[in-house]
Amino acid sequence: MIRRIIVALVSVFALALTASVPAQAATGYTTNITAQAKPHTVAKGKAVVLTGKLTYKRDGKWRALSGRELTVRFDPAGPAASKKIAKIKTTKTGAYSFKTTATRSGTWTVSFGGKKGSLRSDFARDSACVYTAGRWQCPVSPSNPDLDCPDVGKTVWVGTKDYHRLDADNDGWGCDSYS
Repeated sequence: MIRRIIVALVSVFALALTASVPAQAATGYTTNITAQAKPHTVAKGKAVVLTGKLTYKRDGKWRALSGRELTVRFDPAGPAASKKIAKIKTTKTGAYSFKTTATRSGTWTVSFGGKKGSLRSDFARDSACVYTAGRWQCPVSPSNPDLDCPDVGKTVWVGTKDYHRLDADNDGWGCDSYS
């Protein structure tokens, strides 16, 4: 009988101890990563720069995570599979930057793997719309803002689907001033 009471008390004591451990210690600090691809609309062959910041929340305050490795992936529009592009590191302020050449429309994903027991993993995405082979691969939408002729930098064939209103005289060619 006494043995059962002792086992029950030890069980209750152990349960009380685990309940008093803060949730952060068991699951890790919350992390936040941001990603922004600029420009959102770009001509093929021009530069796209992916920027953002990695932070974590400790004692109610967001702090920078410096020197952390991030994975950059690109998921092209259409049926092609996503692929790993690069591994990059954050600066002292938790910021990062990755510059590449625009080849096709798609979504850029930057991910942080976390650190077991102390930092949670996180990821962020942003898209870029690329002009290739006489047409835009994606229409204008709230997440894909309008493009202007200086963004393209040359005369382009837009046909009947002039999503970005580059063809002022409706002849199928946009940015005529560049010819």
